[in-house]
Formats: sequence, C-alpha cells, structure tokens
Amino acid sequence: MYGLFFCITSFVLGTSIALYFPKFKRIEEKLTLGLILGLTLTTWATFLLSFIFRVLNIKLILAISFASLIISLLLFRYYRRVKYPLVIKPQGIYLFSSIIFTILLSIAHLNTIKFDAQGNLRTMQHAWGDYAFHLASIFHFVEKNHIVLNHPLIVNHKLSYHFLVNFLSAIMYKGGLDYVSSIVLTNILLSLSLISIAYLFAENFILSPIGSVFVLILFFLNGNLGFIFALGKEFKEILLPLSFYTNNNTKGLIWGNTLAVSLLPQRGFIWGIAIAILIYLIFLKGFISREENLTRRDLFLAGVLLGLIPFIHTASFPTIIFVAIFLFFFQRNKPWIYFFLPAITISLPQFSYLSLNRDVVKMFSFHLGWIARLKNPLLIIPFWIFNLGVFFALVFFGLCLIDKKKKIFYFPFLLIFFVINLFFLHPSEGDNIKYFLHWLFLSCVIASFALVRLLNYPTRWKKLDRIFLVVILIFFSTFSGMIDYLYLNRVSFIMADKKAQDVAEWVRKNIPASALILTSDTHNHPVSMLTGRNVVLGYKGWMWSMGFDYGEIEKDVQKIYHSADLELIRKYKITHIVISHYEDGLRPNLRAFLKSPYFKEIFKTKLDSGLLRILEVVH
Repeated sequence: MYGLFFCITSFVLGTSIALYFPKFKRIEEKLTLGLILGLTLTTWATFLLSFIFRVLNIKLILAISFASLIISLLLFRYYRRVKYPLVIKPQGIYLFSSIIFTILLSIAHLNTIKFDAQGNLRTMQHAWGDYAFHLASIFHFVEKNHIVLNHPLIVNHKLSYHFLVNFLSAIMYKGGLDYVSSIVLTNILLSLSLISIAYLFAENFILSPIGSVFVLILFFLNGNLGFIFALGKEFKEILLPLSFYTNNNTKGLIWGNTLAVSLLPQRGFIWGIAIAILIYLIFLKGFISREENLTRRDLFLAGVLLGLIPFIHTASFPTIIFVAIFLFFFQRNKPWIYFFLPAITISLPQFSYLSLNRDVVKMFSFHLGWIARLKNPLLIIPFWIFNLGVFFALVFFGLCLIDKKKKIFYFPFLLIFFVINLFFLHPSEGDNIKYFLHWLFLSCVIASFALVRLLNYPTRWKKLDRIFLVVILIFFSTFSGMIDYLYLNRVSFIMADKKAQDVAEWVRKNIPASALILTSDTHNHPVSMLTGRNVVLGYKGWMWSMGFDYGEIEKDVQKIYHSADLELIRKYKITHIVISHYEDGLRPNLRAFLKSPYFKEIFKTKLDSGLLRILEVVH
C-alpha cells in the first residue's frame, strides 16, 4: 500500500528532524514531534508539487516517500556526530495511557464512518453533515486529472476552506486504500499525535504523570451537568443511551463533548490542535523552566509550524498568534523574530487565498454569551456553570493554586474565552467552538493541577479518602461525556445507500472529471459527494458558513430546473444535469428537458425513492 508507505516515511523523516531539537530530550517527545512534523511537511510538499504539476498520482507519492527516506538517512548519519542528549526509556504510564486513549478514539473513528453489512455508507450523527463535505473534497483531489483549487460545490469559486486533512486522505486513497479507510487511518494517526502531545504538554505543566492522565480524561471525555438527566434511569438506558447528554439545546446544554462535537466531525481540528499544543509546549519549555530558554531554533520550528497551519485548520492560527503576542510582551528579550517572521511569511499567501470570494467583514458579529445569546450579562456565570459542571469548580481552584508564571501563561487563553463570549468570529454559531477548545485544553490542565494537589495535599484525610474524592470529581466531570461516547458509537445514519454509491461509481467511470453538473443542494447527494465532479451549487449551509454570496447562483439553479433555460446553462458552462428525488424541492420541469434537442438522457436508474436521470447537455 503506497499510502501506508507514505505515512511510515513521513514519520521517519519527522523523527530524524526531531533529533536536532535538544529541548525535546525524551524518546516519546522525539517520536511525537516526528509524527506531527513529518505528516505536516510531507503532506505540504505533496500538495505543492501536485499543484505545480497539476496532478496527484502514485509516482508523486512514491517520489515524496523515497525523498523522505533519503533525507532521513542523511540526518540520522549526521546525528551521530552532534550527539544531542536522548532519554531512550519511555515512561510506563505514558505508554499505558497512550494505548488506552488511542484504542478509545480509534473505536470512535471506526464508527464515525463505515460500511454496514448491506454495503450502505453510514456515519455517526454529528458527522452526518460534515463528512459529506470531507468526502466531496477527497474525491475532488483524487479524481481530477489536473489539480486545481476550484471549490467542488460552488461554481466559479475557490476552495477557500482548510482542506489539507482531506488532501492527506486523498493521498491514502490514491495510494491504494478505499475512501473510508483513508479517512479512518488519517484520523487515527492524527489522534495518536494529539493524545501524545497533550500528555507531554500536561506533564511539563503539572510535573506529574498522573496529572497528564487526568488531562486526557477531562479533555476527551469532558461533560457537564447533563448527567443529572441520567439520574434515576435504569442502568441499561445509560449503557445504551438514546440521545446525547452533554448537548441538548432544549435543556440549555450547549457545550457538548469534545469528541462528539469537534474532534470526530471536524477532522482538521485534530491536526490543528495537535500542532497548536506542540507550539504551546515549545513556549512553555522556555517560559516556565528556569533551566531552559526559548532558542532561535525552537522559535523557528514553532514559527514554521504556525505558518503551515492555515490550510490545516484556519481557526487555530489567530488563537496561537494571539497567545504568542501576549507571551512576547513578557519575554521581549527572546529572539521572537525567528518565530513571527516564518509564521507570517508562510501564512500570508494562504490567507490571501482563503479570503477569496468571501465577505470577511460579515463573519464578525456581537453576541453576548456565545450561542445562548444572553440579554442579561449576569446570566453568563450560571450558563457556564450548567454547561461545564464540576469542571468549572476544578478550573477555579486550579487557577488559585498555580504559581504566577503559570497564571500568566494561562491568561491569554482565558481572554480568548471571554472574547468568544462576546463576539462571533465565524458566521456559524457552532463553529465558534473551534476557538473555545484551545481554552478548554489549557483549562483541563489547570483542573488536573487542582486534582493532583488534592491527591498529594498533606491533610488529616487518609490517602485512600483523597483518591476516592478525586475519582468522584473526575467521574462527575465526565459522566455525561462518557454517556455521549457510548451513544455516538452505537447510533449511525445512512449517508449513501448501495444504489447511491452505484450511481456515483457510474459517474466516475463515464463522465469526464472536468464536467460541471447541475444538482440540488442536498448535502449527501451522491454526485456532489462521491464523484469528484464539480457541481453548480452544493449544500447552501456550507456556502453560508464559508462566507460565500451564493444568492444569484441559487436563483439561476431554480430557473434552469423550472424552464430548462439554455442561456443560463451556457452561462455557467454546465455539461450535465441530474433529475431525481434529490431535486424534488426544485420542482424540475422534466418534460421541458426531455423534449428539448439540447439534452440527451445518458443514464437512468431506479432508486428506492424514484428514478434518477442524468442528462448530457448537447452544445
């Protein structure tokens, strides 16, 4: 499998580079940095070369893989001369917790998207919307004979949305995996890097291995007071839940579980937050430690990683840069130019591209209390107590206990929390959670610090009593999150049945990759989702959240379906038209199309909900 070979060589390359950063002394630090850095650099290199040569193929994937191996061999050979310190033996608790959480997240990823026994493509509830776009993006890169960054779901617009995680899956798919496996494997690899870097950051901050485990538990299984709705129910109803417990708008629960709401449906966030925590770890090592300083080499590495992040997860960039600017004012004697210069230089071309076709000004608005839209500012505190639960108290006590330097390090994340409670930085309400989650991770570290202090605090309480209290606090901080984990792993919905997949396969085999197809905006339309062919207008919810003005296109699509308007068809250079139950909402005039000599029916099949026709435009 060429895709797997690509991943292995990427990891080897990243690890060989990591050897030259002596601040990362332990083998687990080197390997974690190697996984994150390797996948980031090789994916970026493959993307740039495929964009230059206008194609993504096996030859290019192998060329990058072998180049990675050659560079790695050279770096490993030279490393013998410099002999930077390296601690080979990893901690047992690190290995154990990494394995456990990798298994937990892998089970979730395997259930996020899968084929059932009947061959239907299924996804979990929160991924049912997002993964249709991920699939469309992956097929767009795989199927195109010439790699161009046109948006596959809206005509005459650029793909101005972070897409590199889907490009990585496209490499896997092109390299021999099926499209579901390419998504799952990418998710698992990135999740492994996130688990490891989260543990390592927490250990450096709390100085306690058990505290790092607490952070993993609180971050990935976070809950709120939603567990009170499970009290009194039978044990079977909790083990086999019928709904989410952390996320229920009717009951005022808006802050959902991290896995269910963010990491599983928003694939780019796994990669983005892993890079972000790595950068935060570099800052932390130089900010808190008396023995270590931020060197030019460390800051340059952090700057390069930040510069590469906009195409990976755009929302992480402003968050990281805000934290960096804040810390800069406390350490102006450090060579920060080595951070800001590569970060700005590499990221500027990406942001200039991402802003194309978007009304950036309309993406910002004032909303007190985030999604709650509270009229009374005093209601913010009870709102967050209800949505954070026991965790709220743990963060408060942890903040009281940590020393001054750590308070300063946490302060920019707290500011981010307040800012997002006042302003929307994204037109979609839910998407503003991307900024909150950086605060959440650091808050999990602060809360875990409080738990460790409680565990080790010299009191009259017996050690066993303190352990019991810590377990109780963690349990009620994560109870509703654990229920949600069970729910998302047992409930899924059909994204595309076998017949819809057959339609997509026929399109891939018989319609040119350069075609422009007219369809409805149904988010899981097989033609827009599974073929890689551009459509005139896909799901409007995505177009709105990306800041596109699609009003004129929407009216023209409706007019074409109503009247088979040839002038509009020629205006957009439409090559094919789909008429099926997916288009029922547009009330297509089938007779006008079938009677016109300018349309030729090239495909017809019976689906469960009626006939699906594909017409070719005869110019």
